[in-house]
Amino acid sequence: MSVMNFNTDLFRDLTFDLLSDISHDSTKFDELNQSYLNKIHERIDGDELIKYTREFYEKILSLQIVQTNRRAQLKDLMHGNIVIVYFWTFSDIQVSHTIHKVIGIDKRYSSADVTVICVHSPKYDHEKNKANIMHDIEERSLPFTVVDDSRRLVWKHVDCQLWPTVLVFGPDSLPIYIFEGENHVQHLERFLVPVFTHYKSSLYPILNNSLATTNSSENVATIKAASKVKDFRYPSHICVTSNEQLYISFAGSNQLVLCDIDGKVIDIIGNRNAGMADGDINQAEFDSPHGLAEFNSCIYIADTNNHSIRVFDPNSRRVLTMIGTGRLGTDKIGGLQRTQQPIASPWDLCITESPFDSKIVLLISMAGHHQIWAYAFEETQWWNDVILKKNSCSSIIGSGFEENKNSSEPMSAGLASPRGICNGIMNEEPVIFIADSNSSTIRVVTLNDGHVANLVGGVADPTNLAAFGDLDGTGHHAKLQYPIGVAFHYPSSYLYITDTFNNKLKRVDMKTLLCSSYFATDDDMKKKRGETNSSKFYEPYGIAILDHFLYVADKNNSYIKRIDLDHGTIIEHRFYLSETLNEERSFGSKQAYLAIFLDDALKLRDGNAGTWTIEDEDGLKICDGELICHVPDQILLDYVSCDKQVRSLKYELMVCQDNKCTMMNGVVQPVNQTDSIIEFIIKIGQIETTKSS
Repeated sequence: MSVMNFNTDLFRDLTFDLLSDISHDSTKFDELNQSYLNKIHERIDGDELIKYTREFYEKILSLQIVQTNRRAQLKDLMHGNIVIVYFWTFSDIQVSHTIHKVIGIDKRYSSADVTVICVHSPKYDHEKNKANIMHDIEERSLPFTVVDDSRRLVWKHVDCQLWPTVLVFGPDSLPIYIFEGENHVQHLERFLVPVFTHYKSSLYPILNNSLATTNSSENVATIKAASKVKDFRYPSHICVTSNEQLYISFAGSNQLVLCDIDGKVIDIIGNRNAGMADGDINQAEFDSPHGLAEFNSCIYIADTNNHSIRVFDPNSRRVLTMIGTGRLGTDKIGGLQRTQQPIASPWDLCITESPFDSKIVLLISMAGHHQIWAYAFEETQWWNDVILKKNSCSSIIGSGFEENKNSSEPMSAGLASPRGICNGIMNEEPVIFIADSNSSTIRVVTLNDGHVANLVGGVADPTNLAAFGDLDGTGHHAKLQYPIGVAFHYPSSYLYITDTFNNKLKRVDMKTLLCSSYFATDDDMKKKRGETNSSKFYEPYGIAILDHFLYVADKNNSYIKRIDLDHGTIIEHRFYLSETLNEERSFGSKQAYLAIFLDDALKLRDGNAGTWTIEDEDGLKICDGELICHVPDQILLDYVSCDKQVRSLKYELMVCQDNKCTMMNGVVQPVNQTDSIIEFIIKIGQIETTKSS
């Protein structure tokens, strides 16, 4: 082997050989690991291995820090410690399955000898925004250092191929392991034990054992304010009950809230702790609850991170576990009863009837298996002469492979992290609509025979899971970006969709099959300001319909919006669930928005559209960032501390006409500045003759 050629492929080969040996004889796990570590240290190209590590560390240090660990500077944490680098993106379901393992490792070992660094390398445009990453950090309560690889420079340098990917380095800067994919990362901690033993005498303890974290300087005010939030955080899904009450799941605070249709709180279910405890409403624990459904006056809950379905009985005011073991399941067929059946990341729920005997079943969008499952309350006939046994839970749609594949045979179809699910009507036949998030499509399933087809979004190629965007249209001509919620309005035959990563609502007219953006106007004149879309959504999640009212869980704004579908207005901007939600939620800071208006002949350069800087009254930089591409609506740039008065925004934009791009720069003042929002507008009518590229 040439000493000049150590790279990630060779790193993969080393780890693969170890994993292969272990798979042949797992009883020799410790012996094989010790032999492997000895060989790493005995290699004649050790200097090249260390050079590989140090070049990698330099790439990480060049990235923007979103959250840092206060125990030491990032560069100091890389020396004398075992370093774990975790590549992730917050939309990925495999990340959701593994990141808690990394959190556990950080809590158990970081006080002395392990440094965890999370490198956020995004898939979607929405994930490239630092403010959006910050929201996910808060929602997941991540305790370790996070850096923003928005352009995926480090991802490409390492030649990562899938999320999650973990690299482990020794305190002597030697590369030890590279684990790729959910199955390998799940076992990360087991592989660390022999590493601790091997390096026991050379580990460099970190001076301060505190696990406190902080953010980059411009975000300190944001996180300080966020840490004070004690009420309901990150609403996820909504269920309208038969007696016209609302249940709302809050993924960030691990609770359910029962309220009336005007938002008056009736009950709170859950003690806020992330856990899996059954019992009365003050004892019960959830871990990131999402979808909700009502049947026989009970509320069924998709308890996503507990990989279980819970049920709340309002009469006894108790929570019980109905399906799942509490651990991530690998079975993609099912058939076992209740808590005997392991499941994986259930996300949304829907009550429907069997087309053969009208028996009631609970449909479950199983995001972790890329499938739809069904729970039978009683023995039920299903497609292909299948009998669903009473109290059993089985897969009914999806092969389990992550893809965008449609089929007349439901178990041959391929889904990609399905989230929202609801009943509806198409061509006068009962159907099921599925928000298939990671293919950015809406699928439609004919209830009579299980035929799976595309409704809108994506492309025909079943392997292409990157065909996302923001376009109105029909079929594949329409584009979505990670849709999560669906709800069907029977009187109008409209399917409403939360186009989550486009921060929009959309709807499909089932008469014409046209998918179009749906804008609602805020009736509060203080907020309307003449805008065509004065209601700004920020990662809208679950939706539900009662009569002509559409209820939207506007997750990152942490409030519920109620839209009058007859008039296209939001008649109540937020529910008064708590003092926290009584005011516009801004995490103790102002949200800075930018809208760019270009002449029809112009566009911004894709990939690297330009830069922006927000300055205070003294001309000092408050925050800055890059623009990846042009979007037709306002974009959230960042958060600005409430004690800062903003004077201007400086910009440099690469504006293109035909094949020629020109650098345009300028300064604009806020068109609107309040205690909670700052808005800038850049208008460019023609290209000026400045610099070209």
